[in-house]
Amino acid sequence: MDAEAWITLGTAVVAVIALVASSVSTVRARVKAIEDAYVERYWQILDRLPAEALVGQERIAPLSREECQAVRLYLRLCEDELELRQLGWVGGQTWKQWRSGIRAQLRQWPVAGEWAPIRDRVHAPRQFTLLRELDASDCYDPCKTRKFGVTRWWRQL
Repeated sequence: MDAEAWITLGTAVVAVIALVASSVSTVRARVKAIEDAYVERYWQILDRLPAEALVGQERIAPLSREECQAVRLYLRLCEDELELRQLGWVGGQTWKQWRSGIRAQLRQWPVAGEWAPIRDRVHAPRQFTLLRELDASDCYDPCKTRKFGVTRWWRQL
């Protein structure tokens, strides 16, 4: 091989490395943007929950219609987050934090009261399947239930 061939090969290798690095960076930025959007949704829903729930107190009076809707929106948000994780669009570190937070909320008022009939399939029996799985297993990760693929691996970074 002459010098010109080595230079061409070296240039091609550098170009491939730059392409891979750029792709990984783009995927990480997209994952971060998705995570940030869901955190924003979380805070919007949190603003609608009863004030007592924000400090771990339980209220005797029943939830208002708006408060009940906020709790159900929170449950829907959790299912959406699980679906995103299943697709590989939520990173591993973020998932660990979200998983522990979701599991804790499922056991606290007012979420626990709305979750129980959904968990037991009295309400929405065909929905919230991933959230039921998470509730049943403290180490559940929907991303690990799919076959491994390079694209999916990149998304988990």
